Amino acid sequence: MTPNRGSNSQETIELTRQQNDVSQNRNASRDDTAEICRESRQLIGYRGKWYDVSQFMDKHPGGDVIRHFVGRDATHVMDGMHKFNVVKSRKAVGSYKYAADPFGEDMNQLEMMLRSKGYYDNSFRWCLGKCLQALSLLGLLAWFILSGRANENALGRIVCGAMMALFWQQTGMLMHDYMHSQLTRKRKLDERVGVFFGTFCFGVSARWWKDEHIVHHSLTNTVDSATGFIDPQADEETWAQNEKIFPFRRGKLHRALVKIQHLTFLPLCICVGRFGIIVDSMRLERRLDVWVAWLLHWVWVSYLFSHFTSWTTVFIVYGMGCLGEGILHIQLLLNHYSKRFFDMQEKLTMDHYRAMIECNLNITCPWWMDWFHGGLNFHHEHHCFPRLPRNRLREVSSFIREICRKHDVQYDEMPFFEALGKTMRNLYRVRNQFLILKSV
Repeated sequence: MTPNRGSNSQETIELTRQQNDVSQNRNASRDDTAEICRESRQLIGYRGKWYDVSQFMDKHPGGDVIRHFVGRDATHVMDGMHKFNVVKSRKAVGSYKYAADPFGEDMNQLEMMLRSKGYYDNSFRWCLGKCLQALSLLGLLAWFILSGRANENALGRIVCGAMMALFWQQTGMLMHDYMHSQLTRKRKLDERVGVFFGTFCFGVSARWWKDEHIVHHSLTNTVDSATGFIDPQADEETWAQNEKIFPFRRGKLHRALVKIQHLTFLPLCICVGRFGIIVDSMRLERRLDVWVAWLLHWVWVSYLFSHFTSWTTVFIVYGMGCLGEGILHIQLLLNHYSKRFFDMQEKLTMDHYRAMIECNLNITCPWWMDWFHGGLNFHHEHHCFPRLPRNRLREVSSFIREICRKHDVQYDEMPFFEALGKTMRNLYRVRNQFLILKSV
């Protein structure tokens, strides 16, 4: 939920307040700040320059998230989500003294080095290989079903369910890659490829996912109870993974669910995760290309399942596919749920890169398991540099570790099951805190 825009006078008051925040946190020039505050314009700060985005707000491809950064320095958020020349066609309307966190500036220098040395140049051969791997799973699944092997015995049904789960999991990862424009760097083209893998193959609205994911990257683990905002990919009605979420869990059903959240986390992710994301992504979807791709998803699923000889086989194979794909939903949550949460004001006034390190957790694994995690095992790297191709994340992780050591910033990482245990313990701890507060 994003605060609504008010009248011009209200906007001026809000902009004045935000500019004063910048003065306190970024040493903005008093003369420029005073001049800016007299005008009801929507300004974004980038590398010591103010840019007027008043006419661009409603056209921003990333949606309303831009409104949270009006009147603030957004240098590192913009560098992470855009090209470095993103403001080349805009004229600065003011200036301020840009004073970056030393840790954040080292991280920003690292990103400049990565761009200059070609780390952002995606390998078409690597991308093509990943696409072919995923589509070969669908081809193998189709051959197995059409040849009748799934109807022969229980083992055949298990194999079909496992292949379907792995196909969905891998195409979900490809949707993630291409909605971050990691294929051609042409946003509209990459989004169409993302819709193919995310909606036609995986079965969810890829565009809905991207809308939420942009906000998630800009305001990770961020909460603002005053406006009702919460990081959309940290907001599940079934649990509260941090004390800052308590104001959003006031109903009787919420209280009942939070009491048992340490018990329901895994069952809900595995058993209900797929159905939940399908419903959430499609219930408010209005874009035609997504609906066409989604209907075609059910066409190929129905066609394959029509070759089963009984409804029992249909339910077993589809059910096993959903259960297996539930592992993806656990993968998506382990990187954040036991980590730091921020109040909105706190997040917007601290260094973006430092915040990304503090609210993320890496999953350690051998290099040959990177394909299974789809790059999500390197979440520090991905959240600091979202457009970096995932085949470069392992290499870049060593650079970020070095910067973290230099500035004494904790680089949190652990194996999958250790991270799962940490998440479960955190859910239990927060549950106990929730019960104590409700009993007072």
